Amino acid sequence: MTDTTTAPARLGIDVWLDVACPFCVVGEKRISSVIDALPFGEAVDVRFHSFQLNPDAPERTTQSQAEYLAAKGFDPARLEAGHRHLDAQAAELGFAFDHDSVVPVNTFTAHRMIQAAAAEGVQEQVVDALFTGYFQDGLDVGDADALKAAVVAAGLSTQAADRVIADPEAHADAVRDDVAEARRLGIQGVPFYVLDGRYGVSGAQPAEVFEQALTQVYDELNPKPTLQNLTPASADGDTCGPDGCAV
Repeated sequence: MTDTTTAPARLGIDVWLDVACPFCVVGEKRISSVIDALPFGEAVDVRFHSFQLNPDAPERTTQSQAEYLAAKGFDPARLEAGHRHLDAQAAELGFAFDHDSVVPVNTFTAHRMIQAAAAEGVQEQVVDALFTGYFQDGLDVGDADALKAAVVAAGLSTQAADRVIADPEAHADAVRDDVAEARRLGIQGVPFYVLDGRYGVSGAQPAEVFEQALTQVYDELNPKPTLQNLTPASADGDTCGPDGCAV
């Protein structure tokens, strides 16, 4: 007998994020845990895209995050409240922010590393390493040596990392294209998730929202057989029902 079974359609998720976005950390860890728990999780493909919250941030700085944000007019009390909110959400996911260690510099080169990682199949590992470095370990992504060490430890080849550092235009067009695509889609904040190129989910949503959205789209891609799309038989066969069997 010929096997006519077809492989299930895969669900693609495009994620726009910035290395300097704390809610992107929460969203990434939350949706990753949801995908891992889904029965079709192995049929989900995630691709990360670049977005810069502050493209005018300096390449290097001696300011702390608190000093940098204060200079931009952020209210310290409101910032502290925001940190408590973030910390509570992150704690549920096993992540701890060290807000005082954050080095607020431009993330463009870090994004070029993420683009390079896509070509080598280690994008998720590099994104996770940059999040951990930036928000826990005081990683200065404007420091070429420190940035290279972080991404190579995550799995990016030394050759790819060296190329990004040596050539300011290496993968730069891919970053710019992602930013332009975000603008075209009307994305104004991150994290932002596009499911199967059709549905948008904004923000670090609760796990149940991610689960419902992913399940809905996957089921649309892989509809269960119904009477309407089964080939009818030439005659009815014997069946059993609630009232017994026709014997």
